[in-house]
Amino acid sequence: MGKMRLFIVFAAIAVFSISCKEDATIDNPYDDQVPENADGEVTIDDKEINPISIQGLHKNIFKPTCANSGCHDGLFEPDFRTVESSFNSLVNQEPIKNDEVDLLPARVVPGDHARSMLIRRLEEDLNNNSGIMPLALEPGSDWEQKKAEYIQNIKDWIDAGALDSDSNSREVLDYPPQLEGMIVVKNGNIINRGGRYNPINVPKSHGSVDVWFAYKDAESAFSEFTNMRWNNSIHFMDYDSLAWRTMTYEATPMSAVGINQEQVDHHFKFTLNLSTYEAGDVIWLRTRVEDAENQIELPNDNSQYNTLKYCTIRLY
Repeated sequence: MGKMRLFIVFAAIAVFSISCKEDATIDNPYDDQVPENADGEVTIDDKEINPISIQGLHKNIFKPTCANSGCHDGLFEPDFRTVESSFNSLVNQEPIKNDEVDLLPARVVPGDHARSMLIRRLEEDLNNNSGIMPLALEPGSDWEQKKAEYIQNIKDWIDAGALDSDSNSREVLDYPPQLEGMIVVKNGNIINRGGRYNPINVPKSHGSVDVWFAYKDAESAFSEFTNMRWNNSIHFMDYDSLAWRTMTYEATPMSAVGINQEQVDHHFKFTLNLSTYEAGDVIWLRTRVEDAENQIELPNDNSQYNTLKYCTIRLY
């Protein structure tokens, strides 16, 4: 009698279990998801991504083309291993190696692809000794086939503000002024320079000359510059810290070819007395200016040698 009752209980449980399974109507939320990669997992690479977003640039360009072993894989900046590292090491970040001819303020300048080092490296051989990026490609890379499209995507991202993955812009920086040119003038006439980076040869008999400097500043008007000063020395990189003198802003500039071989306006002027120097002396010049946020010496100790040499006068 006990065995019969036990059998009936187990039978009832089995029927109840089968009934519950058949009546269940809970849907699996992943039933309609069709994995596209081999291991059945769905990742960000399987989703449609805006090609001119930082996510799209990382998926299509930075990760497969730039984050190669021994390249931008965290060994040195910019770091293209992730979307976040790509953004953080590009936007408003100072280049490790700059253009000797045309100094650029950052690897990516939001809103201005032409002043962004990233574009310069993709389109030009920096200083004619760095090569055009990427220097090497992984097998199967589509960079060569889509190079123009990819570069344009990067430009579009930059010009749209270089937004992060949440469509936010990084805080806008006030970049320091940059050197654009230096000329020497006597009686209203510009004295010719002997070569692009060569000193300006000036006869000692001139007695004194006017020296004009030109700068570039995207955020501040030249008339807003403050504490404009100049210094000079006949000893390379050795200036008297107490010898800084006032330089003036002139609303009417002297226009001449600048350091980048383009016509620029020289607004800043001082007069250099030559009487204390000897023929054969090379006079090294340096200036200081301040905009709303920055004080900078131009040229300075970190300037390329050609830039330092450009800001010199040789007496004869």
